[in-house]
Amino acid sequence: MQKIGVGYASITNLEKEYVNEALDNSRLSPSIYVRKFEQQFAKKHGANFGVMCNSGTTAIHIALEALKETENWDETTEILCPALTFISPSNAVLHAGLNPVFVDIDPKTYNMNPAQIEQHITANTKAILVVHNFGLPCEMDETVRIAQKHGLKIVEDCSDAHFAVYKGQTVGSFGEYAAFSTYVAHTIMTGVGGITITNNPENSSILRSLIAHGRACTCEVCIAADPRQVCKKRTKSDLDRRFTFERIGYSYRVGELEGALGLAQLERSDEIMHSRRTNAKRLTALLADYQENLQLPIYSEEYDHTFMMYPIMITSENFSRKDITDFLENNNVETRPLFPLLNQPVYKRKYGNLEDNYPVAKNVSRKGFYVGCHHGLGEDELSYIAKTIGDFLTKIQK
Repeated sequence: MQKIGVGYASITNLEKEYVNEALDNSRLSPSIYVRKFEQQFAKKHGANFGVMCNSGTTAIHIALEALKETENWDETTEILCPALTFISPSNAVLHAGLNPVFVDIDPKTYNMNPAQIEQHITANTKAILVVHNFGLPCEMDETVRIAQKHGLKIVEDCSDAHFAVYKGQTVGSFGEYAAFSTYVAHTIMTGVGGITITNNPENSSILRSLIAHGRACTCEVCIAADPRQVCKKRTKSDLDRRFTFERIGYSYRVGELEGALGLAQLERSDEIMHSRRTNAKRLTALLADYQENLQLPIYSEEYDHTFMMYPIMITSENFSRKDITDFLENNNVETRPLFPLLNQPVYKRKYGNLEDNYPVAKNVSRKGFYVGCHHGLGEDELSYIAKTIGDFLTKIQK
C-alpha cells in the first residue's frame, strides 16, 4: 500500500480546461475567473461579497484589519480565540496588532466551548474569533447569544469547514466576516489562496483595498474588466485612483490561475463533499469496534460535518499518541496531531506556560491525531487505515 495521505489535490480535465483558458487569455492578474470564484463562493455561503486573497491566514487578517478600522480598535483590543486549533487564527490576531485571549474547547467537538467564553470577557474584549475545527461547525446559538449580550463582533474562520451547515444555516453567515482557506490540502483548493466573505459592500471595499496595498480603487467590476478600458471613476481627480492609497495595505492578491482552479472546484463541490462525508461514515463504521480505546467524531445530526480530516482521540492509558502514530506512519498511513497550540515554542516564549489553564485543550493536544478521509480515498484505503489501527491495538494488548 502506498502512503495514504491526509490531504488530496483533485485535478480533473475541468480544472485543466479553465487554467488553459486563463493562460490563453494572456492575463494572469485577477480578472474574470477570480471574480466568478468570489461571487459563487460567497453565494454558496450566504454572503453577497467575496474577496479572494493569497491564504486563509490572510483572509482572517484582513477581516480583523477591516474591523480595526471601522470599530476604532487599538492595541489594547482583545479577541477571543480557541485554545486548540491551527496557529494561523491567533497569529492573524497578532498580525493585526491585537491580543488573542484563549478559551478552552469542548472535549467532544474540539471547538471553542461556549460555556467557557464569558469568564474571559473584559472591557477590552471586542470580538469572538470562531474556528470551525476539522469541518464541524461550532455551537453557534450560544456563541451568538453571548456576542449580542456583550456587544461583540463575530469573525468566523471556516478554513476547515467549506459548506458546513449548523441547524440549517451555512457557516460563514453568522458574523461580520468569514474567512476560508483554499490551500491545496483543503476541501476546495486553489493551490494557494483564501477568501473573505461579507454582506456589507463597504466592508468588501475595505477588504479589496487591504489586499492591494491600500489602494483607493476598489470597484469589484474592474477586476474582470478589460484593462485597456479607462474606468471613469479612476479619472475623476487629477490622481488616478489606481495609484491613490487610503490605508496601509498589503500585497495579498492572487491571480487568474488560482481563480480558474477554484471555479472548477466549485462546480465539482457536490461530488467532493459527498465523497468526503461517505468516506467518514465508512471509516466510523470500520473503527466502531475500537471505541474502548479511541474517541471517534461526535456530533449532532443538526450539525453538518464536512470532514476536512478525520479526528481521533486516544481514551486509553495503555499507549501514547506517539506509539500509535509511529505505527501508522511506519505502515504508510499519514497522521497529524490535533493542532497543539499553546505549547508551541513561539507562544511559550510570548505567553509563558498557559496550557494548565486550558485542561481540555491540553489533553486533546497530547492525545489527539487525525487521518485522511478525503475524496481521493476508496474503500481499499479506508479498510487499510482501519486494519492498521486494529493491528496496533491488537499488538499492545498482547
